[in-house]
Amino acid sequence: MSKKKTTWIVVSGLDGSGKTTLVGNLQAWLTEKGFSVKRDRFPHDVYLNKTLLDKSKDAYTDRLLFALDNRIFGTEIREMIEHHDYDFIITQRGFLDSFVHGAVQGFSYSWIAELNHMEDLPKADIMFHMVAEAKVAYSRICNDPDADKFEYPAYIGKQERETRRAYAEIKSGSNPDLVHFAKTKNFYIDSTEMTMEEVFALAKAKLESLNLF
Repeated sequence: MSKKKTTWIVVSGLDGSGKTTLVGNLQAWLTEKGFSVKRDRFPHDVYLNKTLLDKSKDAYTDRLLFALDNRIFGTEIREMIEHHDYDFIITQRGFLDSFVHGAVQGFSYSWIAELNHMEDLPKADIMFHMVAEAKVAYSRICNDPDADKFEYPAYIGKQERETRRAYAEIKSGSNPDLVHFAKTKNFYIDSTEMTMEEVFALAKAKLESLNLF
């Protein structure tokens, strides 16, 4: 089975909300339907994710590193879309996560947009905004041996608020600094009281409603 264009799906949102599981389920489902699927994640660069972020000791350097990764990986995604290498690209996180985490660290949306030069970057077709109550989200990841330096209760509490805020401002169109995401199909999933099977069923229904296949 083939499609006329590459569709880029982003699963964005709060740590512990179920992003990894949903990405895996979507990949398996679309592959079973006969589509070619590329799965990836932000941050993309392994050296950045495993080494440089731990070397960084301040929020400004964190934002520079994520912006660099966004710029490089954004170019790769654009090339995959333009050359139609896959039917679907599914990424765990996307450019919006830089706005959310940047806000948690005290930076404005306008500063993040300028730092990343958002006008140069490709736009996702579909984005799932995953969120959950912070205590529930943290309970799901607190024993993760691969947890990064941002996965602690106080940070996740702020991240929950900023995740909900970002979605609300995209949907309302009230913040011009988020114009990059305005034409994306944005779907909101609060997984606080949901199983991962229920999350997947809801996401499938949302995708099926778009008549993509």
